[in-house]
Amino acid sequence: MALPTCGKALAEGERVGQPLIDKLEPLFKKYGVDGERVAVRLTGCPNGCARPFVGDIGIVGRLPEHYALFIGGDYACTRLNEKVFDRVPFEHLPTALEPMLALYAEGRKEGEGFGDFCARYGIANIRDKVIEQHGEIHKWAA
Repeated sequence: MALPTCGKALAEGERVGQPLIDKLEPLFKKYGVDGERVAVRLTGCPNGCARPFVGDIGIVGRLPEHYALFIGGDYACTRLNEKVFDRVPFEHLPTALEPMLALYAEGRKEGEGFGDFCARYGIANIRDKVIEQHGEIHKWAA
């Protein structure tokens, strides 16, 4: 997490963590994946101290109130994730993640984690599906 404690932070990390969780929890419940282990790693700094590049979902500060969104790592942090969207305004992170959670809920295998699903389904395929369903998101495509 970053700001106010990390001098290299480009965006908030510490103060936006709980508000983001509060916005994501209802989405996880909506799609019936609230009981799954999903590592969401958030940082305001691209240096990676919070290890956002290995979680199922990584959110990395790019500039004030804007974040890059990575998917496809795993809960055990043994696989790197990939950037799917860049410079997403904080308030639109749930908008970008919701269709991904819907795909996961619909297409996952028994016991498959979010990152494992993303790796199997294809990161580019997920990004394309999200853009197809929500055209306004294309402006953040990485």
